[in-house]
Amino acid sequence: MIRGIAFSIVVSLALGQGPAWADRDDPDALIAQGLKAMRKGDYQAALEAFQRAHQARPTTRSHTEIGLAEQALHRWVEAEADLAGALAETEDAWLKEHRSILDKALADVRSHLGMLTVESGPRGAKVTIDSKPRGVLPLPGPLFLPPGMVHVEIAAPGRRLWHIDAQIEIGETSRLAPIFEPLDLPPVMPVATVARPANPEPPRPVSAEPTGLKVVGWLALVAGSAAAGSGAYLLANSPAGSSRRLAGIECLALGGAVALSGGTIAVVATWRGPTSGHEAATGVSLAGRF
Repeated sequence: MIRGIAFSIVVSLALGQGPAWADRDDPDALIAQGLKAMRKGDYQAALEAFQRAHQARPTTRSHTEIGLAEQALHRWVEAEADLAGALAETEDAWLKEHRSILDKALADVRSHLGMLTVESGPRGAKVTIDSKPRGVLPLPGPLFLPPGMVHVEIAAPGRRLWHIDAQIEIGETSRLAPIFEPLDLPPVMPVATVARPANPEPPRPVSAEPTGLKVVGWLALVAGSAAAGSGAYLLANSPAGSSRRLAGIECLALGGAVALSGGTIAVVATWRGPTSGHEAATGVSLAGRF
């Protein structure tokens, strides 16, 4: 820091020319007053004199002296902006004569700062660092910042505000590549989850009671028995070789078959009745074991 102060004083005094005493509102007199304050080590008074001279008549010379006074005060960010702004002039005769020494002063200031670049973003987006506007995209070059954590915000029309905390290191460049979301992006709806019991009960088996089969079986048994009885009656009371005797034989055979089938269905349906819940559960358990 002492090196920077000494360097700024030497540069400022080397550039200093003009009367030491003049009208206090004359820009040349104010610059001479500021040079005298620099020589005495009163850098704040020198900065104020240079700023008044620049307000009275803005010149590359007054702009440069402001940057050198800020350098002596360790105001590195302001000094970098003012010196770089002054050196951006390309047609100023005074600057051409002293550019070499001023380039060295700017390099000394930048040696105390880090850099931040924004590598993407819509044109015209406003860049704010620690609540201070620092330009719009695309930036003309890297932003020089003091070391430490800075809060960066970039506002683009029709986009959500993009912001981040960035760490700045001396002599290094922090690069940002923001991605902007549109303002009309629909919100993400939460997915509903279904709560399930920790130990769900196993599904109970549905038993179908064979009521219909039993009814059909018993009806067939009754009807067949009646037909067989009718056939037996005709067979017993009809003369041999008559048509009634032949019909009796057919009724007896057919009725007997129907009665036998119906009886079988009724017995099986009754025997395979509904299974109890305990038996069903036992059957599942055995199936699992085997």
